[in-house]
Amino acid sequence: MKKIYRKEEGDIGIATLILFIAIIIVAAIASSLIIYVGVTLREQGEKVASDVTSQITSSLRILNILGDRDIDGKDPSVISVKAPIHSDTQPPRGGVILNVSVNSTDPLSVKIVWNSAVDWESGMWKEELYRVSGDPSTIKYVLEDVNYIKNVGTLVATFTSGFGNDRSYVDYGVNASKYYGYAIIGYDRAGNYVLYSAVNQTVYTGTGTPDTSAPSGNLDSITPAGYGVMLSWTASDSGSGMAYQKIYRSRSEITSSNLNNATLIATVGPNVRSYMDYPPANGTWYYAILGVDRAGNEALYTASTSSIEVTRVDTTKPSSISGLRAETSQYYIHLEWSAAKDNQSGIKAYYIYRSTNYLDVSTTEVFNTEPYAIVNTTSFNDYRYMPYQTYYYLVVPVDNASNYGEIIVPQNSIQVLQIKLSLGPGSKPVDFNTVIVELTDGKVEASLKLNSSGFGVEAADATHYGVSVINDPSGEFRQSYILEEGAIIVMYINARDVGLTLTPQTKLTMKIVPGLGIPIYKVINIPPVMLNRYVQIY
Repeated sequence: MKKIYRKEEGDIGIATLILFIAIIIVAAIASSLIIYVGVTLREQGEKVASDVTSQITSSLRILNILGDRDIDGKDPSVISVKAPIHSDTQPPRGGVILNVSVNSTDPLSVKIVWNSAVDWESGMWKEELYRVSGDPSTIKYVLEDVNYIKNVGTLVATFTSGFGNDRSYVDYGVNASKYYGYAIIGYDRAGNYVLYSAVNQTVYTGTGTPDTSAPSGNLDSITPAGYGVMLSWTASDSGSGMAYQKIYRSRSEITSSNLNNATLIATVGPNVRSYMDYPPANGTWYYAILGVDRAGNEALYTASTSSIEVTRVDTTKPSSISGLRAETSQYYIHLEWSAAKDNQSGIKAYYIYRSTNYLDVSTTEVFNTEPYAIVNTTSFNDYRYMPYQTYYYLVVPVDNASNYGEIIVPQNSIQVLQIKLSLGPGSKPVDFNTVIVELTDGKVEASLKLNSSGFGVEAADATHYGVSVINDPSGEFRQSYILEEGAIIVMYINARDVGLTLTPQTKLTMKIVPGLGIPIYKVINIPPVMLNRYVQIY
């Protein structure tokens, strides 16, 4: 039998469905509204909490953190620097021998006149004057080749200053009736060179009387003077004139036959008549002076006395240099440092050693090698390098008694942390008597409090940190260790005494906990390479 649906029943079913759908929509809207309100309230709450935290933690600010690899306060004597990307590869320009002429009067000599080369990059360094003798047909070919000149020729003189036009030199080392040719090689500071051209560079000496007479002199006195020995003498040469004088020292009497066994301690100019020597040990020492004239004649001076009994010597090392720094310019590496001190014999010179290997210049083994340079000033410019190569320089003072200064090489780990601190604008004062510092390197944990018995790095030990003042307008910090706005201080942490190992690529976790407020939390990665004493780590 067929069922009949009434219209009223259909209407009720549809209405119920619509009502059900409406209830679902309303519930969804309400749920969304509740979620939105909840999220908004949470974000606002987090913002408020963040603002409060920011206000609290920003009261104490870390300006920077510096690591010091030397706790004893000594600056390193080794430094590294990367060479400039450019180097001087251009030889000097110009340079010409103008005239070579013979003076056949007594004594026989040859006069050379020339104009120097110029160099606009690294500048002129030196000129070498060579003499070549032989058949005139072959001399001219020798004088055209630098290698032949150096192998066959005689180096007559080297000039390191006064470069310019119309320079001259008189050569007395010639004989009669010979052909001579002259060449000059000019070098710039980077080692580039040029062979000077010539208007005239060969000559025939003809008849003439060369200087064959040796100079004469007398070693007048040898007397003690402080930690040294003072030598005084007279000398003269009536022929070509004095060229230089050599001073020798030995444990036994010095004669012409055993001169090679004595120690050459100095070569001085022609007009010097006194010299201070600093023997290396007590006992009897003998001295002799050899005079050499410009013709190459030489003779030992006679001696009123030739020995002395030494009872006081300088065996103390000079102080190390300080403030060593390196800078680069377009064509050179510049080194500069503060002078060392020596209260006994005095500083003689600064020996500079260079290598591309750090280990080569970090031990006293380097003293068995020749210095890269020796200077009497507290700066040095290096013009010879490979572009972009890293070089390591060691600068060591040497006193007149030949004592070497100590090589100061920073530790491989940071020994002291220097933390510069201040307050944020509008911050309340912070009492450092209540500030705690917590640190760990992953192995050692430490909690440090203020050492109020002193200032500076000396106040930092295994359980305390020290502080020093950079700026304290009100003077409050110096009085009570209360940091106020506008003041700047440095906190010192003795990592060595604490037991922290802060080697390259290690991690240091640090909290600075004020008496009130949220701690400052820092995770610090030690740089992978530490070349200088101070290491910027934050």
